[in-house]
Amino acid sequence: MNKMLMVSALGLALAGCGGSDSNTSNEGTFSLAFSDAPVDGLNKVCVAFDKITVKHNSGSESAWSTTSFAADQSSPGCIPNGLEIPKDAAGNPLFMVIDLLDYQGENALQVLSDEKLEAGQYSQMRLSVLSTWNDSSGVYTDGTPYSHVEEIATGDKLDIRVPSGELKLDGFDVTANATQAYTLEFDLRKSMVSNAHGYQLKPRGLRLVKNENVATLQGIVAQGSCAAEGDLTQAYAYIYQPRTDDNYGDLGSSTEPYTSAKIDSSTGKYSVGFLPLGRYDVALACDGAADDPVQAGDAINLMNPVVKDQNLTETGLTVDLQY
Repeated sequence: MNKMLMVSALGLALAGCGGSDSNTSNEGTFSLAFSDAPVDGLNKVCVAFDKITVKHNSGSESAWSTTSFAADQSSPGCIPNGLEIPKDAAGNPLFMVIDLLDYQGENALQVLSDEKLEAGQYSQMRLSVLSTWNDSSGVYTDGTPYSHVEEIATGDKLDIRVPSGELKLDGFDVTANATQAYTLEFDLRKSMVSNAHGYQLKPRGLRLVKNENVATLQGIVAQGSCAAEGDLTQAYAYIYQPRTDDNYGDLGSSTEPYTSAKIDSSTGKYSVGFLPLGRYDVALACDGAADDPVQAGDAINLMNPVVKDQNLTETGLTVDLQY
């Protein structure tokens, strides 16, 4: 799969791991990138984080702190004009902030590169997110929250809240004397929820995938396929794990899609990057934008027939839809 990675500075410091320059039979190397599936109604999704922690099945933990993140990899559009990320006494930025909407489809931002880790199974990864939920001081001097969204309709900047300040993610494996690269995929239609306090980012919909086991599913939806809705403005491609009962549900239901992708209303194109290899069913939801990511039973218009049992291999997959 062709991956467009924005590469951060090499030689990032690993805190608490005790690694050395020489490889041993009990170490492997680990790289991590961030990518995103888009969300409706937002211009920006700026996530500020200051630590990544991983927990080995043995109980030991390793962590990367802010000194490991290159300041020039932060998204400039997430930082208010005339301001900068606050720094500690040593001149290091207190956090890194990424606009996830800059890294969609096959695009990803590489955050960690070739870090040494003890081989074996890791039960958990934790991403420490700066959130006003647990720290009301997490704002720039103009009042903009460090982690925030910008709404398309209003231009308002609203905070992103993360209960406990941490996103607890899936585990992963590290093989001795080998290099493994992972991508954290933010499926924001599932993980970003709006409420009276702004927006909340949940672990639901966040997937940690191994890069060698993923590929891109893409295609084109023919203009006129959503004639009842007038055009493709509200259309989404819904990607399901194969079903034999034809019970294809909406977001939030027990038979919800594995993921979804917005259709470009002008070109009809859609793309889902970093999708695990395997077989999938693909459907067109002409009014998918109305699908509440939490509430089940939304009366969305899922077109028939569903394209079934499509095999995504390491070379990728193209599924065109026409109705």
